[in-house]
Amino acid sequence: MRAAFMRSFCNRDADATPMTAAWGIRGVGNKLYEYAFPIYRLCYRAFKAYADRAERQLLKRIVCEGAVVVDAGANIGIYSQFLSRCVGAAGVVHSFEPAPANFKRLQAATSKLENVRVSQAALGERSGTSKLYISDNLNVDHRTYATEGESRRAELIHIIALDDYFKPGERVDLIKMDIQGYELQGLRGANRVLTDNPNAKLLLELWPYGLKQAGGSWRELLSILHSKNMSFFYITSDGLRPFCADSVGESAAWYTSLFATRS
Repeated sequence: MRAAFMRSFCNRDADATPMTAAWGIRGVGNKLYEYAFPIYRLCYRAFKAYADRAERQLLKRIVCEGAVVVDAGANIGIYSQFLSRCVGAAGVVHSFEPAPANFKRLQAATSKLENVRVSQAALGERSGTSKLYISDNLNVDHRTYATEGESRRAELIHIIALDDYFKPGERVDLIKMDIQGYELQGLRGANRVLTDNPNAKLLLELWPYGLKQAGGSWRELLSILHSKNMSFFYITSDGLRPFCADSVGESAAWYTSLFATRS
């Protein structure tokens, strides 16, 4: 998922040379984003197609024509475009992105897609306003909470709870969240939506370090899924694999994609 673009390099911390090279690559990516965005977009799209191939194969299987999908943390629209093709003309993709620069790119990427609805907002537990802490290093790493040990400039943004965004009884088939550790708050704000839609599925990034930084924990997140009678799985190239809590790591480098469903 999008945060993998940043942390995929962090898994190689046993060797200082690759890590140094990784920082260089990140720096180049940031420059391309700012000054040569068409090139950046092509590179990032290719990266996502490769890095998220297991997730995309799963989505192709479970997202049918006419589905209603949430893309939270839509960034520059790579997944919104992909999901738009999955749901077809009869479906709808609701895309959320709070960062102004990213949202502008998202709007441009989806301007001709009639089945995509974009909102410049972050998902959260309650609707209102909050601060977005902007990363100077990577456009996929803006966060809706202060980051320990970092000094970031903050911008005022809108927060939307999905329970306020969707009307009672309104259909939702899939919620995809990749929101840098704020997934727990996003799920809390979707309590009624998930109750109204017992067949809704979730595709989440599980990043324990980020969840803790945001004031929660990965165990709390899994507890919410348990309370909804959901089973959850790792997503692998060989298909879904039962989740094992013993394998969870809490370093900044550890993350995984999690699929949750009642069926």
